[in-house]
Amino acid sequence: MSEPAKPAPTLGRSREVWRAIATPPNLISLGRVPLAAAYLLTEDRTARVAILLAAALSDFLDGWAARRFGAGSRLGEVLDPATDKIFVVTALATHLGSGVLATWQLGLLLLRDLYSVMAYAIAAAFRLPIRFRARMSGKIVTNLQIVAVLVLTIVPSLASWIVVATAAASIWAIADYTAEGLRGLRRGRSAG
Repeated sequence: MSEPAKPAPTLGRSREVWRAIATPPNLISLGRVPLAAAYLLTEDRTARVAILLAAALSDFLDGWAARRFGAGSRLGEVLDPATDKIFVVTALATHLGSGVLATWQLGLLLLRDLYSVMAYAIAAAFRLPIRFRARMSGKIVTNLQIVAVLVLTIVPSLASWIVVATAAASIWAIADYTAEGLRGLRRGRSAG
């Protein structure tokens, strides 16, 4: 026998969902998506620097607004880093496409992110009780990635230095996140 059809979402439920999404910090975070598209679509160096600065400012402002106005949320915890990655990956891919950045350099710049995606997928597949939260090591990597985009935009000849610095910070972040994840698993097992 089949289950009865679920009722259609009501207008009230839609408003509830919209209110959860449309908080000032989340809207600021979402602003990085059109900034990523703008970065990709322009070739003007000055415009790209302005777009990058706007993205960096929005990354500061969304966190500040969440703390200042008590508007932090689980959605914001996911949306902020996701829109950071959309912007950074788009900007770096733009430089890869123009030949300023080699594929192996892109891999090193995104090392921590590749690890994070893999770790999240494994945790989800095995239903591990790990909550992925931002850590200082990860914030440092994100800031270095933004600096890398700036360097690639203004002084591409210095790319190798920022790639090495970002890769080193990524290795530290991977170790830090792994240690925290293992501590979380141990806490989860001892509580269960």
